[in-house]
Amino acid sequence: MDTTHDDVLRWGTGPLVELGEAECWELLTSRELGRIAWSGPHGPSIRPVNHTVSDGVLWLRTTAYSALAQQIDDSPVAYEADDLDDRTRAGWSVVVEGTARLVYPGREGPNPPDLQTWPTGPRPVWVEVVPRSITGRRLVSG
Repeated sequence: MDTTHDDVLRWGTGPLVELGEAECWELLTSRELGRIAWSGPHGPSIRPVNHTVSDGVLWLRTTAYSALAQQIDDSPVAYEADDLDDRTRAGWSVVVEGTARLVYPGREGPNPPDLQTWPTGPRPVWVEVVPRSITGRRLVSG
């Protein structure tokens, strides 16, 4: 039997399991990076960003002149974080759907948690994503 390198390394696929809300938050908290998506003036937009979670709210940081800051204030957004393994074809994905709101430094409002971003440079604008729903799935290796 002739097998390719990929055939030997992959374990196969397994069932998709829906995750409960508490497990979704736990998994989201375990990651530092995800992708935020929104409908921009030219159609769908998506960006990788760092995040943190505090009191059932998702927090991001950005620059004041980024497309993110210019386009998402008081808008519906989706955020996805995941951990996938190509070798085992297993992993999980969590999606938060909600409303984004910009929080500028020095103004009244929520007190954002600490968040270190991977890119260098100032990111003074906070993005608060208040969830409408959080869902997740786990793909179990076969």
